[in-house]
Amino acid sequence: MLAPQSEKDEVFHAWVAVHERWKEMGCRLLATLDDELNMVGQPAGRLWNFYSVWEIPEPSIVYDLLNLFRVEETDVIRLDKYFSIETVVGKPVVTLERRLGWPEQASQSGGGQ
Repeated sequence: MLAPQSEKDEVFHAWVAVHERWKEMGCRLLATLDDELNMVGQPAGRLWNFYSVWEIPEPSIVYDLLNLFRVEETDVIRLDKYFSIETVVGKPVVTLERRLGWPEQASQSGGGQ
């Protein structure tokens, strides 16, 4: 059964608020992707159909970022009820970025040279 629109709106606003907190914690949104062109309905093969790519200040912050999805406070939506989150932490492949002519600021961190 699908959730009523009021619940979807409430969850969406809470989801955006968490991402605003991520920005306050020094993270930078690089890209988003909604795979709705090739998928409809509940995700099956893959567990999700949209993605966001963030630059984070340091790997040790990941726990704090994800913990915002499982907060147990009165009047706060537990977003892990609605979303599955997976993190992949790595470094940019700077050599490829430069060869493709990406701006220097595409990746702030070093590595991959």
